Amino acid sequence: MKSFTLKSLLFSLGFATTLLSANTAQAEGRLTVYCSVQNNVCEDITKQFSQKYNVETQFIHGGTGTIFGKIKAESANPQADIWFGGTIEPHFQAGELGLLEDYRSPLQAEILPQFKSLVESEQGKFTSIIYMLVLGFGVNSEKLANLGLPTPKTWEDLLDPRLKGEVQLPDPRSSGTTYTLITTLSTLWGEEKAFDYLKKLDNNISQYVKSTLVTSNLARGESAVTVGFVHSYATEKEKGAPVEAVIPQGKVGYALGGVSILKNARNLENAKLFMDWVLSKEAQEIPWRQHGVYQTPTNVNAEVAPQSTKADALEFIKIDYKKAGSSEEGKRLVDKWLAEIKLAK
Repeated sequence: MKSFTLKSLLFSLGFATTLLSANTAQAEGRLTVYCSVQNNVCEDITKQFSQKYNVETQFIHGGTGTIFGKIKAESANPQADIWFGGTIEPHFQAGELGLLEDYRSPLQAEILPQFKSLVESEQGKFTSIIYMLVLGFGVNSEKLANLGLPTPKTWEDLLDPRLKGEVQLPDPRSSGTTYTLITTLSTLWGEEKAFDYLKKLDNNISQYVKSTLVTSNLARGESAVTVGFVHSYATEKEKGAPVEAVIPQGKVGYALGGVSILKNARNLENAKLFMDWVLSKEAQEIPWRQHGVYQTPTNVNAEVAPQSTKADALEFIKIDYKKAGSSEEGKRLVDKWLAEIKLAK
């Protein structure tokens, strides 16, 4: 857990120059954030919010599935105020279960138009969209060369028997990445064919790991191929790792990052203020400007990093968020993966 405590500051904030909740004139007190983005981004986002609004802010870091589990377990006595980041389906599932507070931020008006219908839906009452991630895979080019293998270009290429023991996936019980993979393949091919593919892919999997380890393991050469969001591979490449991102041929899967206030949050007004701020141009540029994290911002006014995937250059699948974002569907798909793949060996 990280925390930032600042000396009290006296300040006034004008409507035209600040991003405050409609019923918040100034900030004070505390805020606890469950954070499901990169740890250094969690640290900086909460620190800058703390400094900007004089709020004693702390964060607890965890993968999407892990944090969702905590929120469910703590529903009678919430230990945080707001959930920042992570794939959006578990946020929607939390809203369906009554675990989130209603709040439509005025900054929803600045979210990219292609996501307007989702924001204006019933699910948008609880959750706003803060970034977009493109699903693909990363390859360690040196390791592939040593194995004498070409760079895979399609999902089917990952079934090459020469890749046995060279592929890693995040565990969908703790990560939203593989859940996104399951829903993407089910949308592309139908659920039966998608699970048939995942069973075959399991033959090449060395291990299912935490999402935070997938890309770093690839960079170290512990795997030749991993499935993940392509912005993370650009970050490792900039650090000097022999890593390349591949967007599979055909229609492209993607994920949206969510932010939601927890039901019965102890610091509700500060949670609303935090949501307003992370939807702003200023906050959405922090990950790439200061940390080399190249997710695509959703604020229409935010500048997109040159290294980020340009959404208008790709053809995306059409995701049924009403279905994929339901708690029943999420549990069913993960349980099915566990029964038919993970525990079926």
